Amino acid sequence: MSFGKRVSELRKQHKISQEELSKKIEVHQNVIGRYEREEAKPSIEVASKLADIFNVSLDYLVGKTELLMDESISNRILTIQKLPDTDREHILFTIDAMIRDAKARLAYS
Repeated sequence: MSFGKRVSELRKQHKISQEELSKKIEVHQNVIGRYEREEAKPSIEVASKLADIFNVSLDYLVGKTELLMDESISNRILTIQKLPDTDREHILFTIDAMIRDAKARLAYS
């Protein structure tokens, strides 16, 4: 899906008008319509603001991934990254084992 379609879809999902969105990212209202119609591309700063407003990654917004990262998962990952190396390795080892087991259950069900 293209950048413009994603912006339009996300804006509608969040029930935000083009005018409201334009005020939040400090651009003229017509610019939002141009983004959605693929007539213009935003600067990296504006794209970053849009990603923050919609709580999505820039990769999702520009179509590099279809995966929407759950905020609670993102927060957990950030917490794990801040832990000491030993604790982080233990937690990731446990997560890897649980993922492996879940995949095995799915494969045999």
